[in-house]
Amino acid sequence: MQSIATLDSNTAKGRFGVAYVKSIFSQAAVGFNETAPDEDAIAVDGSLEFAIAAARVQIKCSSQFKIAGKSATWDSELHWRDSWSTSAVPVYFVLVILDYKEPVDWIRHHDAGTDHRAAAFWVRVNGAGAPAEKIVVPKAQRLTVATLELWEREVKSCFIPTIP
Repeated sequence: MQSIATLDSNTAKGRFGVAYVKSIFSQAAVGFNETAPDEDAIAVDGSLEFAIAAARVQIKCSSQFKIAGKSATWDSELHWRDSWSTSAVPVYFVLVILDYKEPVDWIRHHDAGTDHRAAAFWVRVNGAGAPAEKIVVPKAQRLTVATLELWEREVKSCFIPTIP
């Protein structure tokens, strides 16, 4: 049988990662504006649109790690770090981990629904504790709707000073 694929495996993985993260944003009813591929000058894949202002998000997807474990480490590029450091709003690095290498295994369809065989984890990459050459993504920081509530508070804190 001839393949219907039009994307190479890395591009397919990247698109899956963005779609997976967007599904969590949709679950929270928060909009996401994806950066056009040729306009990725500030090293983010898009903006998560909160009412007060947007947070910036960089998404990577990999099957080189397992969902289980304490953390995953990703190489960062100097121009990413330079771009992230100039942002006045939070920038989050999201790593989508696929426990399976083959695309056929990324999603499981069954009578009760559809399961994505992936998980996303995050770390803030600007401000205090910004990464050096390696981004350490703690697996205790799972991307969920509750995460977006935290992110929204961090965005607000950029504009509304806290009272001591």
